[in-house]
Amino acid sequence: MKISWTSLKISIAGARLSHLVQKDRIWDHGSMAEQARIIFHLVHKAKAGGNMESLQKQCSFSCFKKIEAEIAMGESGKSTIITPIIRELAIIDVQPGKNNKPDMFWSLIRYHIKETMNGIDTIDRSKEFIAKWCFIRQGDWWMLDEIKR
Repeated sequence: MKISWTSLKISIAGARLSHLVQKDRIWDHGSMAEQARIIFHLVHKAKAGGNMESLQKQCSFSCFKKIEAEIAMGESGKSTIITPIIRELAIIDVQPGKNNKPDMFWSLIRYHIKETMNGIDTIDRSKEFIAKWCFIRQGDWWMLDEIKR
């Protein structure tokens, strides 16, 4: 029997979440996962030349500056439209705030890229991307704080 560390992390995070949600509704698994999904798509829209202002409201200042720098270094004038397709989104770690640290959670996002060039869609399913995203609590809201690829 093969043990997956990711599955183990998801199980531990789920157990912690069930305990934390009883104290505070912000720890609801469904809303956390949905927030991660929404911000994931906002980041990719911003990288494709979309609205950076809506992303600024969803990210911490340091994270926003890193994304802005990535976009500035990226290619401009591409004729290919890139759309991410999420294959799996899981909460892998939750950490209630202590001392001066805010509440936070980590999500694991596995996705493929769909490229559209001249109206033709292509998806290379052999290329799977994995990213870990850290979210921190800001009042009654979760904000993107860090992206690890």
